[in-house]
Amino acid sequence: MGLRDLLFGKKRAATKVVGKRSSAPQSASSNSTLGGAGSAHSVRKDLLRLVLRETLQRNGIPSGWLSADLLRTTTTRREEGIHVRFLVREWVPGLLQHGVAFEKEYLLRLLLLDPLAVNWLMGFSWQFVLRDASACPAMPHAGSWTAAPAAAPVRRPAAPQHSGDVIEGPVMIPQTVDSVRGDLDRLFALRDEDMKRHDGHRNTYAPTRPARLS
Repeated sequence: MGLRDLLFGKKRAATKVVGKRSSAPQSASSNSTLGGAGSAHSVRKDLLRLVLRETLQRNGIPSGWLSADLLRTTTTRREEGIHVRFLVREWVPGLLQHGVAFEKEYLLRLLLLDPLAVNWLMGFSWQFVLRDASACPAMPHAGSWTAAPAAAPVRRPAAPQHSGDVIEGPVMIPQTVDSVRGDLDRLFALRDEDMKRHDGHRNTYAPTRPARLS
């Protein structure tokens, strides 16, 4: 073997070794990248669970009423994110009535812990997984959805109550027909007695005669 072969042979061997050594760090870096993405996803899910627990506690909502599924999604730009699907487990109309406010408070608490959550949080949705649906109302009449709400009855203020037996202002005391008839009979009897009395006084006196002049 000549010197040229030795030199070229050593160089080729060296290049092979270098190639093998350079390929090893690339695979290691790709594995670390995948592991980092997986750990970041798990950290985000733990953060979302923590925010849900705090939001329920701060608003006095039992944890058994509402839970969440954390779904991995991707955007149109192939960016990974998480979609939060709230699971309603108990029929409580107040949860739906204040659902929008609950989402706003949930997002606010999440952004306080991770301001970059707007980049990976993909949105909210709601699903019913009720343990007992017997208490849920049936569908109302079709026209009730667009009907104007009924006006509430006007409540007049109650009359002030005073202590004691003092009566302020005129008071109308209701009377029955019998009581009114009895009062009329008494009035007619008094009138008749008064007329008889006056007639008797007229008969006791003699008629007046003109006196003679002397």
